[in-house]
Amino acid sequence: MRKSKDQLRLEDIKNLIPEEKQTAAEYLIDEILFLKKPLRDCKKKLETDSKEVRNYDTLCKRYSALIKQLTDLLPKKPLQEEIDGLTAFIQGTSDS
Repeated sequence: MRKSKDQLRLEDIKNLIPEEKQTAAEYLIDEILFLKKPLRDCKKKLETDSKEVRNYDTLCKRYSALIKQLTDLLPKKPLQEEIDGLTAFIQGTSDS
């Protein structure tokens, strides 16, 4: 079965996540992909049925929370101070 663009993008993100967090990432990706279609369908229904607002809002919040959880698994970028200190050390201009 051919992978969708969404699957490929999420797999690219998953590949950046440390090995010890891969299982959690896989679960989150499955949930994100599962919610994608109902979210799209609900959005289309909003155009004709304003009663769908609550459903759409609920799905959107859940989807957003899953995306945040997935991105929180990514390694943290080093602080600028650490980068500056390392650069100074490499250049031989550190105080130590």
